[in-house]
Amino acid sequence: MPSPRKSVKSFQSASTPLGFDTKAVDQTTPSTWGLFAVMHWLVGAILAFAILSPIGYHVSAIYRYNLALKWNGWFNINPKNKDRFAPGKEMLPANYFFLFFAIPVFAAAVLFSLSKAHFRAGVSHWLHVKPRFLHRLVSVGEILFVLIAVVGNILVFYHSYTFQSTLKKPVLRVVSIALGFSGLYNMVFLALPATRHSFWMEWLNLPWARAVKYHRWFGVATIVMFFVHFVIFFVQFANTDTLADELLPCFNCDIRFENSQGKDAWINVFGELSLLFMLIMGATSFPYVRRHYYATFKATHWLFIPAAFTAVMHYEQIIIWIYVSMVLYIVNRMYSSSTVAYPAALETATALPGHVTQLTFKCSTTYLPADLVYVKVPAISTVQWHPFSIASTPLHTPGLLTIYVKALGHWTNQLHDYVKQCQGEGVEPVVYMDAGYTPPTPMSSSYSSVVFVGGGIGVTPLMGQIMHLLHARPHQDVYLVWHVKTVEMLSQFHGWLRELESVAEANQGRLHLHLHVTQQDISEISIEHDEPVHKFALGAPSGVEARPYSHLSTSRKLVVLLLAFVASGALLFYVRYQQKISKINPAYWPLQRFVEFLVVVVGSFFAYGAAIIGKPTQPLAFAAATELQVRSNPKPLSKDEFVSHFNVKFERANWVQLFGEIKASQPSAETRSVGVYVSGPKALSAAIEAVTVDDALYDVHHEVFEM
Repeated sequence: MPSPRKSVKSFQSASTPLGFDTKAVDQTTPSTWGLFAVMHWLVGAILAFAILSPIGYHVSAIYRYNLALKWNGWFNINPKNKDRFAPGKEMLPANYFFLFFAIPVFAAAVLFSLSKAHFRAGVSHWLHVKPRFLHRLVSVGEILFVLIAVVGNILVFYHSYTFQSTLKKPVLRVVSIALGFSGLYNMVFLALPATRHSFWMEWLNLPWARAVKYHRWFGVATIVMFFVHFVIFFVQFANTDTLADELLPCFNCDIRFENSQGKDAWINVFGELSLLFMLIMGATSFPYVRRHYYATFKATHWLFIPAAFTAVMHYEQIIIWIYVSMVLYIVNRMYSSSTVAYPAALETATALPGHVTQLTFKCSTTYLPADLVYVKVPAISTVQWHPFSIASTPLHTPGLLTIYVKALGHWTNQLHDYVKQCQGEGVEPVVYMDAGYTPPTPMSSSYSSVVFVGGGIGVTPLMGQIMHLLHARPHQDVYLVWHVKTVEMLSQFHGWLRELESVAEANQGRLHLHLHVTQQDISEISIEHDEPVHKFALGAPSGVEARPYSHLSTSRKLVVLLLAFVASGALLFYVRYQQKISKINPAYWPLQRFVEFLVVVVGSFFAYGAAIIGKPTQPLAFAAATELQVRSNPKPLSKDEFVSHFNVKFERANWVQLFGEIKASQPSAETRSVGVYVSGPKALSAAIEAVTVDDALYDVHHEVFEM
């Protein structure tokens, strides 16, 4: 396998990207370090406050009988007018969520952007710990998430139920409304873990692949609450024999007035549609569907747009509740859209034997090893984006980013054939890439040793991290234990393995390789077709010039976020205050709600121009320093030479023996610790967990692939 590296010079003058080893590279002075530490933890306190503020809205002593009364004068509300829809009252909930949710979230984003380059102490490591008293079945983060979600839902339900009970409504109706508000509480946070550039997740140092799990949990809670909310109303309407009147649209009814049959029917219809869209999304989100019918899962997830819109049409205050989530989601989409306006320039694109595809991109901005990138190939699909882990490090290949793709499904098989066809016809592949997401979990410099355990192509997230350690922290013992089915799989990476040895030797690093082949009897020669199975119409270039990949700078992201909040907030305030549309004619209430939803979207996209102007277009250059004797393109070894050189073992690793040897080699200090990073099948993770679960020496991390 050819190496993308062109020079044998080291790049020691290039600083380690922040987030991987801040102790080694942070130049912040002690006096300012404390300031940035305070800013960092202030962000956490603000985010905690933001989580609590939707609950406070339902506490009558906080909002209804306190703040709302004080704000009457702000919006010229007549205190003697007790009507729920009295002029100006539409701004009271908007003001609450603006002051206690929108502004805190925006302030947290600004503070985190200013402090993250100087202080990173996310709580991700603590969140990933799996308590022994629970037999390591769940992590602290999962326990905390469930606790916050359950307590939040209980508090919202309780206070909503208490208030609705004072209105002398039937018990079933009160329960249903309270469940609806609980579902709305979950809906507020539903999109945040799913946004790939979420500063919430970055503060926690939760990679997107882990954060999306919490998105699924919020989704389940939201759908369950709304479904039960609907079922209770359905039963109530059935008992009163009003199902048709309440749940079917009425086209010749008067919809102008509150509690009229026509308006109530349409409000219920919008709620039914929203629930239907959510149920479809939920049904196509089961693991089997996601893995085997990813295109279907991805397509149906776009139903979140009509689901949110019809939810707003069902209950007009929902736009206020989800305003922040909508803006953050749209801004995150703009971050991604600005990076994929052009194809990413490729240094190399190679279809390797064994159905492995290597793509090496040129970069204008730096990255971290094991970062997640998304790739789209228009020749295969114009809408499908697929996630892959970065297998390189900018310390070793500055200005270049490499991923490896194993052909395991329909899309990845097509990618291999597409690159092979492009190679044969001398055509540059057209590939789009989106990156710059929440960084991977930091790797502590306090570890005396770091053990990387990979299974098959699952080793790719570890490849860049291993090379990074050999460059940045050669004092640490580095172990690579790699399980593969065939020698052929290992031989595809012989160049990288030889380069690992060379870098370790040049930097006086301590590298220990343990390569295991688990299925010796299987033929080592894969059957490759001379011609690709899939044929693509390569045609003439599209005229869109490929550019080195670059993502937005922190300052530019802040400008985009500020413009989005200001523009969308100002438009929403203008349209909502005194109900500009529905006061013309009460029958225009659907148009009023539609326009409120629309201006949030349009106002947020107003900031798109700031995201795409003046981006860098040249590959990132790192200053060269001393010479390193690195074999960038070593002579290929025969199979027997390869097996002998790397001492390949044709057996599964004896984990008890291996980790016993690693433990015996550790220093005797009480503060010693060994970082273990596992990436591969679940069976491999389970085997490592079983060996390390009762030993405090090992700090185990697992890569998550499930999307």
